[in-house]
Amino acid sequence: MEFFELLYYSLSFYDIFSPANNPDPFTVLWVSMIVAGVLFVAVYVLQAIALWTISGREGYKHRWMAFIPFLNTYYIGVLSDKNRFYNMSSKALSLALAVVELLLVAGYIVYYAVAGIIYAGGLYEIQTQTVTIMGQTQTIAVGYISSSRIAGTWFAWVFDYLEGYVLVWINLAYILLNVFVVISFFQTYACRRYVLMSFASVLFPVKGVLMFAVRNNKGMNYRDYVRGEQRRRYEMYQQYTSQNGGNPYGGYNPYGSRTGTPSGDPYQSPRSGDSAPDPFDGLGSSGNSQGTASSSDDDPFDEFKK
Repeated sequence: MEFFELLYYSLSFYDIFSPANNPDPFTVLWVSMIVAGVLFVAVYVLQAIALWTISGREGYKHRWMAFIPFLNTYYIGVLSDKNRFYNMSSKALSLALAVVELLLVAGYIVYYAVAGIIYAGGLYEIQTQTVTIMGQTQTIAVGYISSSRIAGTWFAWVFDYLEGYVLVWINLAYILLNVFVVISFFQTYACRRYVLMSFASVLFPVKGVLMFAVRNNKGMNYRDYVRGEQRRRYEMYQQYTSQNGGNPYGGYNPYGSRTGTPSGDPYQSPRSGDSAPDPFDGLGSSGNSQGTASSSDDDPFDEFKK
């Protein structure tokens, strides 16, 4: 499937969808196929080596599947059986992905074969569209359609409708299943960066390159990995607090002194014998210990006395 992704990028590079710049679409098509084919072989070989290496180290059987198209897609799920995607088996997901991939590849082969015949025979017309740019009406080329000479034939239908109305939906199913499968794979062999690697593999045709990069990693269950990380951090926390006398602040007492009874502890009860502070002390004398009032020049009510 990566071949057709690479072919799409190559066609976009040559701007085949702008007929005014490329009057010979057949030449652009076969040159793009050569470029996409070379890149695809390189990525495919890297993926096959990665699957072969992982299967040998992990002890999986049928290692030859790593080199066979479509079977290698299923084999990715086999190597990811330590993890499940929302309780869905990675083997079942990869099997469904392989079937959808087979249908999609078959559809694209038919489409590009017909497109090549139509381009080579000149059985196409340039599709135009009228647009208004800065107040001026212009007619621009936007693509190709089949010629009226083959109207009503299955060649014309394939060229005009197969990709835009049929393969687009199969491709959507492929993308969804591919997300599930690559997440299971990278959760198994790249736990720390599985999100980044999974979405990079879906958005760009680099799945084989990323698999090759993690081929030497040991497979593991992602939930076990998360629990292990939590346990490791908790043990580090316990060790840190034990080295500081059980104080998680590293010997620093936020309520006062470092040792002894904290002087500024807001939760500390008054010691026996200590009198409670007078809340009205700032207004004058609070009186004696027996609660009788004492005269003072600071009596706030002195001016009302006769």
